[in-house]
Amino acid sequence: MTETISGIIAAVVIIIISRLLSRYVTNQLIAATILVAIAFIYVGFSLKENPAGSIILESVVAIALYLLAIAGYARNNMLLGYGIIIHGIWDILHHKQLVVSTDIPTYWPSFCFIIDIIDGLYFVIIFRNQKKLYTAHSSPGSNK
Repeated sequence: MTETISGIIAAVVIIIISRLLSRYVTNQLIAATILVAIAFIYVGFSLKENPAGSIILESVVAIALYLLAIAGYARNNMLLGYGIIIHGIWDILHHKQLVVSTDIPTYWPSFCFIIDIIDGLYFVIIFRNQKKLYTAHSSPGSNK
């Protein structure tokens, strides 16, 4: 339960900081930075007394999420929000070594899952609203 409450608090703090930062940088850059940062956390965990297979698996997933962040930033910002949510699913696959057996702190998957789902949904909503706003302003017959 502590992980859940802490995750909710951390997610809200990240959203508040993101909203403050959005005055200076784009939401795309913020979301891409978050996605890249969270992608490599498990690589760090894997480097502590885990077998080479865990290090390789965590590195491959991190690189895939890194590439998703680049694609989201360059082509379709919705991919950034979905990428953060996908990382939340990756978190749950680590819970009690359910699917992925990398040795990590026991609290981490639940804590990170909560943050990723909340913040991922936040960015999906932000980007969906931006897309609707852009579509409404650029559609034929609109006042430009």
